[in-house]
Amino acid sequence: MVRRDCRYRRTGFSLVELLTVIGIIAILIGLLLPSLAKARETAKAVQCAQNLRTIYNAAQFHVNDHIGYLPAAGWHWNPDGGIVNPHGLKDDQSKRYIYYDDAGVKRPVPITVALAMSLGAEVRLDSRDNLEEDMESDKVRKYFRCPSQELSLRGHTQKSSEPWEAPRDWSSYVFNEAILGLRDNAGAGEAPLGMATRVKLSSEVMFSMDGRPRDQLNDNWLMVPDKGPRDTLWDFQQMVTAPNTGYGKDLLDFLRHRYRANVVFMDGHVDSIPMTHGGLDTVGISKGVHN
Repeated sequence: MVRRDCRYRRTGFSLVELLTVIGIIAILIGLLLPSLAKARETAKAVQCAQNLRTIYNAAQFHVNDHIGYLPAAGWHWNPDGGIVNPHGLKDDQSKRYIYYDDAGVKRPVPITVALAMSLGAEVRLDSRDNLEEDMESDKVRKYFRCPSQELSLRGHTQKSSEPWEAPRDWSSYVFNEAILGLRDNAGAGEAPLGMATRVKLSSEVMFSMDGRPRDQLNDNWLMVPDKGPRDTLWDFQQMVTAPNTGYGKDLLDFLRHRYRANVVFMDGHVDSIPMTHGGLDTVGISKGVHN
């Protein structure tokens, strides 16, 4: 007589076992997601710091090609002859900066254009319309895009006491007006106007950093100004957050890298600083320029 094994042979999971496995996987995902998100943000902050190194390198190429001068940028007060042109910027031979034709007037290009051109980007300078069209292209914008900034924002980097302003730049980064603009440096000495060797303490003075257009309802300014001869980034922040100043409060991007900011200094080193009183006070705007 042949004996048959009639015992039940399982070929899969029971419902209870399946739910248990799903529960364990969900718990593991919940534990891993914050770590993965933090790792992604860390990687983005590292890429952002590399962007600032590239921007600094472009600035140095500009220095080498333009007799020691960084690009001109900022609110140019009282240019010679009242016009922001080579003569107004004390550059009669047009050797310090790059210019474009703006309805028959030679104007300094926006800083993003000057830096992108120093990295090899081809930008048309024969008219303002062509310049603005090229500024919209990725050949310029790609150098100034932080991977942690969700929206691309535009702002000004060139204005004047005359009724003129330059085309708006696309930039996730802001620049130090105290070293780049034709302005009264609160009696501290002659404005550097981009002359790199006039900056005395280059390891303490900011060139560029994470930021966003200030006062987006009004001037969309991408420059960090100073009011005194020894101002730091903390002094600037105190100035813009004081009531009824009209300076706007959006330039420092506190949330982008979780209350830290990448800063490239005039000697080329990049630092991630805490956006606290102690951290912001280590970044010179006018402080370190003349002493």
